Amino acid sequence: MLRRQKGPLKTSKPAVPAVRDVIVLGAGQSGLSAGYYLQQAGLDFIILDRSRRIGDAWRFRYESLTLFTPRAFNGLPGLAMPGDPDGRPDRLEFADFLEDYATHFALPVQLGVRVDKIQRDAEGHFELTLSNQSTMRARSVILAYGTYPAASVPAMRKDFAPKVTQLNMMSYSRPAQVTEGPVLVVGDGASGRDIAAELAPGHQVFLATGRKPFILPARWFGKSLWYWLNEWGFFKPKTHSRKFGLKQPLPSTVKSLRELKARGVVIKPRLMSANGTAVTFQDGTTQTVKTVIWAVGYVMDTRWIDVPEAKDEKGYLLHERGVSKASGLYLAGRRWQSGMASGLIVGAGPDAEYVVNDLIEDRTECTSHAD
Repeated sequence: MLRRQKGPLKTSKPAVPAVRDVIVLGAGQSGLSAGYYLQQAGLDFIILDRSRRIGDAWRFRYESLTLFTPRAFNGLPGLAMPGDPDGRPDRLEFADFLEDYATHFALPVQLGVRVDKIQRDAEGHFELTLSNQSTMRARSVILAYGTYPAASVPAMRKDFAPKVTQLNMMSYSRPAQVTEGPVLVVGDGASGRDIAAELAPGHQVFLATGRKPFILPARWFGKSLWYWLNEWGFFKPKTHSRKFGLKQPLPSTVKSLRELKARGVVIKPRLMSANGTAVTFQDGTTQTVKTVIWAVGYVMDTRWIDVPEAKDEKGYLLHERGVSKASGLYLAGRRWQSGMASGLIVGAGPDAEYVVNDLIEDRTECTSHAD
């Protein structure tokens, strides 16, 4: 027999998530560096990352990847990278170092978490909607989800026939992925040259170049290039800017065009157009290809950041040395964020320290005004 309910039903309101001081997005070198300084400041924070393991962004890059910076310049705040300081680690060694770093400092990292949207709530805090539809809130957010979060693929990709395999810097892993037939690698930076070299033994490889990279010797007077760049002040914030046309240099440990030619790679000028399986280069020559590997850089998707004052009309994030136009929002690890070192591992710590200091200063000012 059913009992009659006495009085109105009591409905419980959904729990409102607590407001943390800071949420950091990304547990790579920039996010972990930010975590180090936030921990030093005693703030309530958490670092979110969509990967299953810290360092996976490095583990899943192409297998032959070796960092062009020596270990002496790959440490993070408070912890040097172990091993020969002049030696260059591969991607797996550096990924493991990131994992060890987080463990060493007991940084609060939550893995397997994807943030689908950031917006302001009614109280002015940041509300993060996660992929499982739950939410988190914070007074401040640091966007450190990767210097290179997504591979750039030009609109020209649509001009190729479906039977042409197209890979990019996130999807290319090893030569076994590439089927028989001519291969076009587009982009002659460090990664493009690496990939062209490792494919040359088993494929006819064409490398489409662009603006000539700025290459310096790996060692000078018995010391690493990076040692001298640091000594000369090139890594100091705001010492150099893209506005003056200065490029981030590549050391001579990156394969030269002469070396690539010796390995059988055909060096071509800029790729101008594609039609089906045929491509045309700047010198007017054409070539039929079976596979295209885009090594032309990376892009940041900002559509999920629903904070209008943080972006311009094209969706680019507006900031000054990582301090966003939107109060409480910060960036860490962006290229040229404060100078030449930004975007490199050696610049992760200084850039993170700067934005955390600004965050603390802004927080102190807000607290004093509230009093």
